[in-house]
Order: sequence, then C-alpha cells, then structure tokens
Amino acid sequence: MATRHLNFDNLPSFFGVRELAALLGVGEAASYALVRRKGFPCMRVNGGRTIRISKAGFEVWAQQNFGI
Repeated sequence: MATRHLNFDNLPSFFGVRELAALLGVGEAASYALVRRKGFPCMRVNGGRTIRISKAGFEVWAQQNFGI
C-alpha cells in the first residue's frame, strides 16, 4: 500500500495507525512500533484490537520529544 500524506490540521480528535503513518510519511509497521513505545498518547479500544491516537496528546508528545 502506498503511503499517503495527511495534514495535522485536518485530522479528527482521535485517529488510527494508518493516519499516523500518513501523517509522518512512514509505513504502518513503523507506526505500530511507535504506538508500542511507553508514553505514546494512544489507547486501545474494542477489546484491545483497535488503537486510537489522541490528536492533542500526539501534539504534546511531539513537542516534548522533538521540539516541534
């Protein structure tokens, strides 16, 4: 699957791993590795099968870890 790019401003309040990959311009495998990192702002829903990332939490996390 080709990676598409997304604009941060157009994301919903919660988004999935595919959207994270598109936002960062990386593959889904890299995005799954990122969401497994301790302290990454995500939650598991649907019995743990679905991962959702908080847009606000991601913005804070990115600022703290990358200064952006």
